[in-house]
Amino acid sequence: MARNITARNTGLLAAALLLTSISSCAAPPQEDPTSSAPQWSSYTTADGSLRFEHPPEWKIAELPAQANDPAGGVSLQVLDGGGRTLARLDTGIITGLSCTEPASPASYVEYESVPMPELDSMQGTDQRFVYHSLAPSGPRDAQATYAVVSGGQEGQGECGLFDFFTLTESSGGRFAGEYGDGSADAQDTDAYLDGAERYRETQEYSDIKEMLTSLRNAD
Repeated sequence: MARNITARNTGLLAAALLLTSISSCAAPPQEDPTSSAPQWSSYTTADGSLRFEHPPEWKIAELPAQANDPAGGVSLQVLDGGGRTLARLDTGIITGLSCTEPASPASYVEYESVPMPELDSMQGTDQRFVYHSLAPSGPRDAQATYAVVSGGQEGQGECGLFDFFTLTESSGGRFAGEYGDGSADAQDTDAYLDGAERYRETQEYSDIKEMLTSLRNAD
């Protein structure tokens, strides 16, 4: 009888070792590929009119409103982790565009344009994100900006970069920033514009574009 019990226990032990061996050869569980990606933060303007997303390490600093619309507006700036200004948002802005045509045409380049159907304007205009540059023919420095704008950008060579979008029936705003934040040597036009074009390949530009294109009506 003892011999039969021993044989039976030996068989159970072998089966257990076989199961253990099979388990150890199984592929490890797959992790969710997006589980480690940081979630972006959502921000709603103080007046409750607009909302957008931004990387969690970027900060929002509210500023005294620059609005000239009697209905009011808000002003804020978006800062990176080091405190550098990446973009600024102002609403409640009433503007009129007037300029003098230069003696010779400026060089306008539009690097990228993305439609923004979730941002509605009471004036019926279509909004879009644009990254563009201007090299004036006169003494002004070259400039490259990323911005939310309304409709086309006719007359850019004559009037400079008009980074403005319409919002309410009487006013609009500006959600934009400048390549190099004004610190680049824009007097060296070729070098500045080459750098502006290469900037599109950076992660910072990709994040800025995603932030600006996420702008939408909060209500």
